[in-house]
Amino acid sequence: MIVQENASDHTSGVDASLVSTYNDRIRPLLDVIDKLRNLNVMQEGIQLPTIVVVGDQSSGKSSVLESLAGISLPRGDGICTRVPLVIRLQNHAQSDSHLQLEYLTKVVPTDESNVAKAINLDTDEIAGNGKGISHTPLTLVVKKNGVPDLTMIDLPGMLILVLSSYN
Repeated sequence: MIVQENASDHTSGVDASLVSTYNDRIRPLLDVIDKLRNLNVMQEGIQLPTIVVVGDQSSGKSSVLESLAGISLPRGDGICTRVPLVIRLQNHAQSDSHLQLEYLTKVVPTDESNVAKAINLDTDEIAGNGKGISHTPLTLVVKKNGVPDLTMIDLPGMLILVLSSYN
């Protein structure tokens, strides 16, 4: 598994906070996954995350999410991902899709045509208007026919895809 930290420090304290959150919360999980992989647990049928995509701001990380999820995410100039966006894709047999955003203690239902607007509104509530960044996650649950069972985490400056099984 390859992880790359953003080398540019164009937002000073904000990048330091994100790196700190990454080092404190995400890096230990990746280390455990690497240890499990070294123990060959996959031979026992245990699925482990296998994909990590990283890149600088505006390098197309969210476009990868869009293509996997089959939904449109917020677009704009500058930084668009201002909070950790956890996207949980769940395949289900029904033809209609169900989407909802979860953050803090709220659950906000949405649909495919309004999901980008809902993400922007909820991001503004979490991180404030403008270019503020927060470590409080926003979770988008997408239950849709034909999507892989997959959990993806889009961080400002970094995207982590976590393959998981819901069987």
